[in-house]
Amino acid sequence: MAMDPAPETGGPTAPASPPPSGPPSPASMMARLGRNEQLVIVGGAAVAVSLLLGVIIYEWTFDLMYWLMVLGGLAAVALVFGGGDRMYGGYRASTLIRIIGAVIGAYGLVDFGDLLSSFGQWEPAEYVLTIVEVVGAGVLAYGAWAVSGGSLSGDAMAAGGAMRTGMADRFVYLGAVGVVVGWFLLMAIADVFNITVDAQIAILAAVLVLTVRWLARNPGAGALPVPVPWTIAVLGAVAVLLGLWWFARVIGDVLDFGDLTTYIPMLIYLLALASLAVGAFLGLGDLQARTGGSAAGGAGDPMAGGGDAAAGGGMAGG
Repeated sequence: MAMDPAPETGGPTAPASPPPSGPPSPASMMARLGRNEQLVIVGGAAVAVSLLLGVIIYEWTFDLMYWLMVLGGLAAVALVFGGGDRMYGGYRASTLIRIIGAVIGAYGLVDFGDLLSSFGQWEPAEYVLTIVEVVGAGVLAYGAWAVSGGSLSGDAMAAGGAMRTGMADRFVYLGAVGVVVGWFLLMAIADVFNITVDAQIAILAAVLVLTVRWLARNPGAGALPVPVPWTIAVLGAVAVLLGLWWFARVIGDVLDFGDLTTYIPMLIYLLALASLAVGAFLGLGDLQARTGGSAAGGAGDPMAGGGDAAAGGGMAGG
């Protein structure tokens, strides 16, 4: 039996709509990011993964330093994917990424010192994991500086600009940097100390001092809730007191078993603590003399300079 033909529609048939696409893959998301954002992601992931594998395989100590590095690396990755211009608690994501990069970079430098003094003492895979961690920390710090509009290499080369700032700021800068460098030397040359939790907190406080200096010179990165000298004084006191407490506990072994490779790094570390203490004290005195203790932030603040260029760069150099 013949069937009737289908009725004419009088126009072309509309093409079928494509099926809905799923969520973007991590590879496609990475491709849409800039080079600096990719550096932050690669560095943060390398730090977190290498440390986690070290804990799982070799039972590395998962203390405060490792918690900060693992969680910081993962947080930096999340902040990049969330967008560098988003605000979190009054601070741009790029600002928080830079702070994380500074902390992880400082701890990575200390671990690099440990690596230099430990050849022949570890298993091969431990060297690989530590190298991945140290390189990842450097990559993360480099990318974090660039994401926040700075240049880590440029700041390092312009570090001498910090010597053109006020007396208090110079002591603070030398002391905070010296705490980190001192611990690198203690691990790389002395090779008789373990970086205990009190020392880890002292390093963290010193890095945060440098962070406060940078925020004071870059108001667009985020406002400080309290005057800069008071913030530096509190953080400096934490670094100095914990550093001296650690020194008091090891001085006996230093005198009994130490030599020049122990005395010189230890002296540098103690001088750094003294410089930080003097700078914080002078900063409070300047604030009291200039503003009567009522200034907050950059206005009338002796430690809030006129931008990165005036202080020799960013968080490391100014």
